[in-house]
Amino acid sequence: MSTFRNEAMKTTYKFLAGIATMALSFYAHAYPGEGIVLDPATGNYTITYRGDPNSTELSQTAFVPSTKIVPAIRSGFSLGDKGAIVYRYTVSNGATAKQAIVGVVLDQIVNPVIGELPFPAAPVTQAADAAYDAAIKAALITPVGWNGSIIRIPSDNLDRIVWRPKAPISTGGIPAGRTVTGFSFSSLDLPGVWPSQMDGIGEVLGFSDEGPVDDSAVLDELNRLRDNDFITRPAAVPIVAVPTPFDAAVLLNRIQTQMHTWIGMQLLDPAFSAQLDRSFQSAISAYRLNQPKVGKKQIQTMRELIKKEQPDLGRDEEHESHKSQEKNDDRKSALIDRLAARVLDFDLEYVTKRVDGNDGEHTSTSQRKR
Repeated sequence: MSTFRNEAMKTTYKFLAGIATMALSFYAHAYPGEGIVLDPATGNYTITYRGDPNSTELSQTAFVPSTKIVPAIRSGFSLGDKGAIVYRYTVSNGATAKQAIVGVVLDQIVNPVIGELPFPAAPVTQAADAAYDAAIKAALITPVGWNGSIIRIPSDNLDRIVWRPKAPISTGGIPAGRTVTGFSFSSLDLPGVWPSQMDGIGEVLGFSDEGPVDDSAVLDELNRLRDNDFITRPAAVPIVAVPTPFDAAVLLNRIQTQMHTWIGMQLLDPAFSAQLDRSFQSAISAYRLNQPKVGKKQIQTMRELIKKEQPDLGRDEEHESHKSQEKNDDRKSALIDRLAARVLDFDLEYVTKRVDGNDGEHTSTSQRKR
């Protein structure tokens, strides 16, 4: 298996190629002459569409995507005060980028971050709105020249954190060859790995008329392009909720469930996952039977397996240079991505520390869980 970072880059290129392939696939169902064509020289799309259902005349416009960036995100996470996990991010834009990075988005954050307030209930008073904004500002550490916001998605019970440069956006962001650090927040939840989203400065899509008619296949494909107008990179985000009261077996099960998602992201080899699963199940069973020493031994076995694949887990990825990171990628194991290994090792160590902190006592899985 090739290195996972190269696979991530290939996935991005496959996505763009897939869009072009999809464009060809719907021509037979579109109005004659309609289509979306990618210009490989510019990376822009020419959209030919029917804007008037009562006319056969076609119109054209250009879609300039926001994906002409070469992003990299490095994740840092550490145990802070009162059980909080401090998350830190450094974002770089490659020297060959044609756009500045103007958006950094983290998704799938299970519980509100520390300091976050619920959105004020209607009718929203000026005082409540000001308190909410102040809480968000305090909850997020944001680099100079940037704004941070937290969007709660009630339907999914998840948070989305978004950082964007202050106005004017056209002169802000992270230009080619530059790096910005200082994106940070704290959470009570443990890290997992999930794709972060980054985008550049595209152009506002405009039409000389009302745009494609409602039943045009071009419209569906155009919306798909716009909905996916970003590039993803794996990042450590607070996904694994720590149960309250603490329950080692429940937490290990949640860590294992999160680990399984890495297989689909090509961050974890299925055979290596199965090898870890055996120790996971033994540890979970041991903690359920109130045998913390056996559980701790199984966790130690897993950590040794991880460190065998990634022996330099102690290296501070967050503060190393982009070129240094690329150089170290040559040593990447084919069985587990380095970020995934760091996250899994951190989470497993957290479990043993919490159990030791409870003097080896284990709460029952039948107790209330967070």
